[in-house]
Amino acid sequence: MHWSSAYVGLPFEDGGRGPEAFDCWGVVVSVYRSELGIELPTYGEISARDLMRVTRAMQAGQEAECWRPVNDPREFDVVVMRLTTRSFPGHVGVMVDAKNMLHIEAASHAVIVPLTHVLIRSRVIGIRRFQHK
Repeated sequence: MHWSSAYVGLPFEDGGRGPEAFDCWGVVVSVYRSELGIELPTYGEISARDLMRVTRAMQAGQEAECWRPVNDPREFDVVVMRLTTRSFPGHVGVMVDAKNMLHIEAASHAVIVPLTHVLIRSRVIGIRRFQHK
């Protein structure tokens, strides 16, 4: 059984860090901890409605050294997305393979969707791969 099946169907909760409910960053943190043994910052003080700060932290400052942009997505890479097609970055998902990601939003439970999905492809800003310092 693939690791992602443990997350599919779990409900959204603002600030959720699991194990029963998550927000989008909570899913990434949990996957990295459980599957890779990597402790990412939880940003527990940040509401899921203010996740622009998380995506900015991934792209700038000290955290940027750990998150390298990539063009060839693979399992465990993090997808940085806009909240909607016209808004600023504020949502993340984690790749389950080279074409599909696991993500969760307030409007749905945790799901696996292809990056090419009509509701996803225009929102993707970039893909980041975690690199140990």
